[in-house]
Amino acid sequence: MKIKKELKAFLNGLINSYSQIFFSNNKVFGTLLLIVSFFDIWSGVAGMLAVVSSNVFAYALGFDRYKIEKGTYAYNGLLTGLGVGLYFQPSVELFFIIIFISLLILFLNVSFEAWLGKYRLPFLSIPFLIGIWIIDLSGSSFLNIWLSDRSIYFVNSIYGLGGNSLVNLYNWWNEIPFIYSLKVYFLSLGAIFFQYNVFAGILISIGILIYSRIAFSLSLLGFYTAYYFYSFIGADLTELSHTYIGFNFILTAISLGGFFLVPNKYSYIWTLLILPLVVLITLASMELFARFNLAIYALPFNMIVIVFLYSIKLRIPKKTGLKEVITQHYSPEKNLYFFNNASRRFGELQYISLSLPVNGMWDISQGHNGTYTHKGEWQHAWDFVIRDRNGLEYKNDGDYPEDYYCYDKNVLAPADGYVQEVFSGIADNIIGDMNLINNWGNTIIIKHVEYLYTKFSHLKEGSILVKNGDFVRKGQVIAKVGNSGRSPYPHLHFQIQATPYIGSKTLDYPFARYISIEKDGKHNLHLFEKPKQDQKIGNIQSNSIIRNALHFLPGKTLEFEIRRNEAVEQEEWEIKADTYNNSYIYCSKTNSYAYFFSDENLLYFKNFVGNNKSALFHFYLAFYKIQTGYYQDMMVYDSIPANQIFGKSRLFFQDFIAPFYMYLRSNYSLKMHSIDNELMPSEIQLISQIDNFAFEKRIDSFSYSITLDGKGIKEIVYKRKNETIIAKQIYSI
Repeated sequence: MKIKKELKAFLNGLINSYSQIFFSNNKVFGTLLLIVSFFDIWSGVAGMLAVVSSNVFAYALGFDRYKIEKGTYAYNGLLTGLGVGLYFQPSVELFFIIIFISLLILFLNVSFEAWLGKYRLPFLSIPFLIGIWIIDLSGSSFLNIWLSDRSIYFVNSIYGLGGNSLVNLYNWWNEIPFIYSLKVYFLSLGAIFFQYNVFAGILISIGILIYSRIAFSLSLLGFYTAYYFYSFIGADLTELSHTYIGFNFILTAISLGGFFLVPNKYSYIWTLLILPLVVLITLASMELFARFNLAIYALPFNMIVIVFLYSIKLRIPKKTGLKEVITQHYSPEKNLYFFNNASRRFGELQYISLSLPVNGMWDISQGHNGTYTHKGEWQHAWDFVIRDRNGLEYKNDGDYPEDYYCYDKNVLAPADGYVQEVFSGIADNIIGDMNLINNWGNTIIIKHVEYLYTKFSHLKEGSILVKNGDFVRKGQVIAKVGNSGRSPYPHLHFQIQATPYIGSKTLDYPFARYISIEKDGKHNLHLFEKPKQDQKIGNIQSNSIIRNALHFLPGKTLEFEIRRNEAVEQEEWEIKADTYNNSYIYCSKTNSYAYFFSDENLLYFKNFVGNNKSALFHFYLAFYKIQTGYYQDMMVYDSIPANQIFGKSRLFFQDFIAPFYMYLRSNYSLKMHSIDNELMPSEIQLISQIDNFAFEKRIDSFSYSITLDGKGIKEIVYKRKNETIIAKQIYSI
């Protein structure tokens, strides 16, 4: 098993080295590129020798196996091997040169990765440029190695690869009366793999189309923008077909338009603006390098991409415009769909999670920009009170502080932090009176991180349980609600601020999550929102059955009996965490990963990688987002990336226009359906549903019926058309 695993990893590293040149890890695309590289057999052999040498050296030196398998350390060696193999006659001496230059390029790979990686910049094909230039400059000294003329007799190479059938196919393609610019486009694509013919370019363009519709459209955009700029400035268009340097424009467009930057209208606009610069750099560098009898290869592409990416890192952050890809999915479509969905779901995660500073259900008597005192620099604050069913804040006649439901109730720390300031010794007011001298009354200020403080005012005299410098935990009781300061009736004034002083101006900052009860009695879940005046809200009160069923700790295993129609099988999943503390569920049987986040109140899945027909994928959809409290008939809503739900045929046209308009969307909803006993529950039923839309019209729906009990996840039932899947958890004894 270990040998098989190592062999698979090595083959992945081989194939990915080819697809990496186009910023991909698509195996079909990589295999197609490998085949194209063998249109000149010896060039293909030299390229593969370079890949194998690079990866063997990387394994031997103990470099990151993940990066080896991704092709990171070998694609530059591949490019050099292809070029050397094409330009020189095959010989034992040449193969030794390729092995040693591959070692040098590996060192350059690692060095440039470390150097540019400090600035989160790619090293692209800089190691290839250095390696091929070394060969070009030293080639005249190779007395036992001769230049090749095989590129002149390309048809002979084609015949050796595939016989008359391939030659006839090649001739058929060449006889097609291509538009001149389109022919140059295909020649430019083929030149990336040192294959200077239209046939290779056509196959590569088909591979790009299969791999990514966005990358395909960007390749055309990049090439034709440069092509017409050549014409506009009066440059010699024949240079594009004779020197094959058009691939610089193609790679620049793909990399900036959809790989390193999230593809959107801004990335396309800036790609259009950048490409004339690539043309100018191309013309200037060709003139300069001709004096040394050197080709420029991919120099313009490397220069402009690295300089541009570095420049935009120095911007003042903006909410719109160019967005860098943070989590690289090696596909412009996946980068886009994941980014858009993550922005909708997790855009507020930039905030430190703050809980409500009280237990139970409370009312907001005054919210932001309130009716009475929340004005100007102090407008972003809340006043918390408790009201009964009749809307009253007190019992009896409300003549005494003790009559008010909120008086003497616990005040909680909303997050971990250090007590920055305590102001106490202010007597509670009699009802209707106010202390305008000590405006804020008894007050506590807690520092959570730099420039994030929370302030609690009008606290009960003598109730403060902390002192300056104390460290407090989230949910810890720190005081009681009172009626001190400018407070005519008992309430808790709470605000968030950037500075540690009493009287500091407020921040417009949300609570991480809370439950609201609407006037019709329905419960709603709010994530990173700001409560409004007269809203009844409370922290999520976890239900033990839901919490225990979804308590996924690294090292824990989940075993299920999976029944698909009549077939029955068992699957075991393991809870793991990677080096970046990303938690995920892994199914070795289907090689699938479901990444999730969870805390005491909420579980949501962040991403799925693997087999979309696996039981784990259905588990991922069924529990896409769920809070751990049970509130009858409460609905939880979310959205799912289109590429994880819709098939390739539906996505094909969507992919082309996805940077500008999304007409496909998939919505998730979960309903708290039933509980057998609210006081001592033993079983809870939930229903989650996926609704798919095209142009705002619902085209498909399917649902999951979920049963939880005291042991865990009792059953999940999925039905869709003629397919039924029933998953039952197998509990360990």
